[in-house]
Amino acid sequence: MSTKRMLSIAALGVVFIAAVVSVALFFSFSGHDDRVVPLPEPQASPEPPGSSTPDTLNRVEVTKDTVQAVVSTLSRPDSYFRSIVVESFWDGGHAVFNIDVTVIGGATALSISPSVGPDKRILVTQEKLYIWYSGDRVPFIGDVMSAADGTRAADEWQMLVSYEDLLELDASDIIEAGYIAYGDDYCVYANCRAPLPGYTRKYYIPTGLGLLTDVEEYDENGNMVYSMTTGECVVGEADVSAFVLPDGTNVLA
Repeated sequence: MSTKRMLSIAALGVVFIAAVVSVALFFSFSGHDDRVVPLPEPQASPEPPGSSTPDTLNRVEVTKDTVQAVVSTLSRPDSYFRSIVVESFWDGGHAVFNIDVTVIGGATALSISPSVGPDKRILVTQEKLYIWYSGDRVPFIGDVMSAADGTRAADEWQMLVSYEDLLELDASDIIEAGYIAYGDDYCVYANCRAPLPGYTRKYYIPTGLGLLTDVEEYDENGNMVYSMTTGECVVGEADVSAFVLPDGTNVLA
């Protein structure tokens, strides 16, 4: 065999080996994803009693053992507007409540449009409660009746599960948790046992916002019995006109 032919065969062999190595490397790197998604820097907030908050959680792995510590670093915006939809399900029935929520400081204004029944307005301050229906000229006025403060009372009138409920759970009631892509955002997610035996509840909380945005609750048979979903949240200076009573009085004045 001529020297020229031997050199040609050797060159082809080198090219073939290089191609095989390139293909092997390609599949080796494409077969797994080593990216780490860092958590956004959470907003600082007072530490709830009994919580154990690490100094920094901007790159923490969220698990069922750490999710309460992560959530305890979050804080709600002082002022914002958002719309939520609360749905209740039962055998042969389904109710929908569309709720516009305006928050300024410690006061909350709710405009509630149910699928059945008249529209309702509710204003909740840290001390007082105001309720009236469409067409009413005089609202009911009473004291805030809640085991917590006016903010938690406002949650109750929204039929809203709050993420403070998650903080109050026994750690053994948290089934799973993580930091996941959800909709257009990344959220802290927790699947927990609900107060009713056999029921479970799922929480979704964007760390950059500090507000619970979605909740789902299921019965012991896996049927959804409650859901809360939210639209866009506008954080900042909210509209004070949401706090005007039927007689023109603004409760924030």
